[in-house]
Amino acid sequence: MGSLRAPSRRAGSMPRSAIREIMALAATIPDVIHLEVGEPDAATPLPIIDHAFAAVRGGATKYAPNAGLKRLRELVAKRCAARWDKPVGADRVVITTGAIGGLFSSMFAVLDPGDEVLVPDPGWPNYEAIAHLASAKAVRYQMPAKHGFLPDVAELRSLITDRTKAILINTPGNPTGAVFPRALMEAIVELVRENGLYLISDEIYEDIVFDGSHVSAAEFGADDHVFIVSGFSKSYAMTGWRLGWLICPPALAATAASLQEPTTSCASTPSQMAGEGALICDQKVVLDFRKTFQRRRDIVVNAFAGTSYLPIVPAGAFYALVDISAAGANSFDTAKAALLEAAVAVVPGSTFGPASDRYIRIAYTIDDERLAEGVRRLRAFLDARSNAKVKEAART
Repeated sequence: MGSLRAPSRRAGSMPRSAIREIMALAATIPDVIHLEVGEPDAATPLPIIDHAFAAVRGGATKYAPNAGLKRLRELVAKRCAARWDKPVGADRVVITTGAIGGLFSSMFAVLDPGDEVLVPDPGWPNYEAIAHLASAKAVRYQMPAKHGFLPDVAELRSLITDRTKAILINTPGNPTGAVFPRALMEAIVELVRENGLYLISDEIYEDIVFDGSHVSAAEFGADDHVFIVSGFSKSYAMTGWRLGWLICPPALAATAASLQEPTTSCASTPSQMAGEGALICDQKVVLDFRKTFQRRRDIVVNAFAGTSYLPIVPAGAFYALVDISAAGANSFDTAKAALLEAAVAVVPGSTFGPASDRYIRIAYTIDDERLAEGVRRLRAFLDARSNAKVKEAART
């Protein structure tokens, strides 16, 4: 009998997130406060559930087309057209299995082996993982705190090579909470147009903006260059329904839809009916969620007032990066110590890129009382470590 051949090197070397590792360890800690999970704590609103269940009882249990159900694609197109003040054809809409499905399909639609895609640091680790699976190279661009965790267009321009195929952006940002202003978004769209690149804009947190307003990359007339990724998970507390959407350049919509076939075939039909219910229900639910997260954002800001721990006030999403440099340890060790010593689960900043090791990420997605206790514990933990570091420096 021959020896078993080696499994996939590509799969084995895929970059992995530390978020799940922290979650697994947190499950073993009594009275832990979970600030690591980027998931709304609310249940999906009942009108959405009722609409989905009625559709399922009526027979909506079969396969859907690769691109998604016609009615849902039309509703998504109508929503986008109203927000962007421009026509959006339903033929450009692909319904995906979560927003991650939109990211996967958009990146695979444009990347070949050896191509480069510019991705943010700090940025969601799955961007780099998808590029890796496409045998492409993820090239990090910096978004330092001193720039408000926003990219510098001059740096983006300097990173473009003859192998660059796309730039990926995320606003509002995970893990930063930063929101791109209009002038920056317009400049980035112009940059991709000038250089013949694609722009993949992850806008899944578009409805969760507290200061200013969300500006979509789709608003600047470069439809042939721009993919917009969004979905239902964050706006409607529908994470478990696994439902997103992708607005494609007209020439690539069919390609993106075809990429569904060998991965998921199509998004779940019952979930698509829930998505239909979300878009036709009273949109006050979205506003109520936003108000909840803004109130929780303020709890975090107030807890860290007077310290150097919070480099910016998050303007959107439901995350904050906490600067741990005064505590003197790398982000993974700090996150693990916070869990073991203070029973607070946070995410190491290194998960989001090499330049982010001086931060930990918190998600303010739990009830107000537990959140306040969690950030109180975290501040006390960081204060103790910072004070110990000062004393040690004084002794030496």
